[in-house]
Amino acid sequence: MPSQQVDLFGFVASFVVLTGVGVIASRAIGSVTEGKEGHHSIPWEDKKRLTEKYGKWAVNRAESQCPHNDVACVEREARISLEVIKHRRGT
Repeated sequence: MPSQQVDLFGFVASFVVLTGVGVIASRAIGSVTEGKEGHHSIPWEDKKRLTEKYGKWAVNRAESQCPHNDVACVEREARISLEVIKHRRGT
């Protein structure tokens, strides 16, 4: 019985260590590729135009809520986000 407990402990410890290494590696790879080829669901020309019109935070938020490559949805959601924040601030 004691040898089985030791084997189980070793297995669990190995699993935890390997999972941690995997998480660290995936974050490192993601941070390296993020600056070069970041994923955007709409073409960069449209994103640049919308960012100038509504602001980066509104476009990024809208982009996360809309289907892939739906520029009209991103524009609509960015406009709504900007209107809501203006209304809440009272400006």
